[in-house]
Amino acid sequence: MKKNVLTALLIFAVSVCYAENFSLQGKYFPNLNSTVDELDITTDTLSLKYEVSLEPAIIQYQKIYKDGLLFFKLSEKLPKEFHEDYYYRNIEIDTNDELLILAGNELDFSYLKGNKVETKNRVLLFGTTNGFEDGFPFLYEMFQFTERLVRQYKDCSSYLKEKNKSYPVQNLDDFSVDTPWVEGVKGDGIGEGFTIVNDSTYPYLLIMNGYISYRKPYLYKQNNRIKKIKVIGLKSGKTKKLDVLDTPHPQTVDISFITEPEDIRIEIEDVYKGNKYDDTCLHFCVTYPNKVIPYEECIIE
Repeated sequence: MKKNVLTALLIFAVSVCYAENFSLQGKYFPNLNSTVDELDITTDTLSLKYEVSLEPAIIQYQKIYKDGLLFFKLSEKLPKEFHEDYYYRNIEIDTNDELLILAGNELDFSYLKGNKVETKNRVLLFGTTNGFEDGFPFLYEMFQFTERLVRQYKDCSSYLKEKNKSYPVQNLDDFSVDTPWVEGVKGDGIGEGFTIVNDSTYPYLLIMNGYISYRKPYLYKQNNRIKKIKVIGLKSGKTKKLDVLDTPHPQTVDISFITEPEDIRIEIEDVYKGNKYDDTCLHFCVTYPNKVIPYEECIIE
């Protein structure tokens, strides 16, 4: 990572800004890599109901923060049986007593009930822990796997290449941890960007900001996050500068000024400075149909 010597002088300027807009309590449905059929979050417990012949497990938790990332600290390690590889194939896995939690509230989510289309709000939840290959979430109530999330990117101005790892723009539709796009020029990357190949008229960009890592949560604060972007409709020429919140939780920015299907150019206009490196990182970015409010709007420690 590129060193940032200027902001090292500012690490003593500390402020904290938390804004919880909704409750995480409720029932969630983990992905196909888990034997858990339903996860029920209450104020202080997680209830794991299995799709196989196992007794339900109830585990207590407390919220903790690591460098601005929200974790659930559990009273015990997650049962190994919650992972289907362990249960069905007897593969040894490493579980842990911490869950990384990222959440947003999707407003006016439409769904089909019988012959009627109804709307409601729903919590979009991403949870990951030890025991899943390559940081893939065991819980992704966050997104539906439909064509609306299949994105292509082109004309990326730069990306960071390190000795053992690269951070290309194609990472932007991968919600595994440790898979951001990172610009690759000297300095903060102002003006660097990419194009989303877009055939929709969705009015929002769904974004997860910064470098998100389960095992190295400090990378969120050590690296730059995006503070402002320039959005350009490449056919219409319409342009707008939009603010992005300093939070790893999913959020949307309004691009409804682009009213026809056209490719969209995204460029970095300003950044929240990292306290160690001057790499600017963006974890996730797709066009999206509904507004999403992040669980915490601002995390600055």
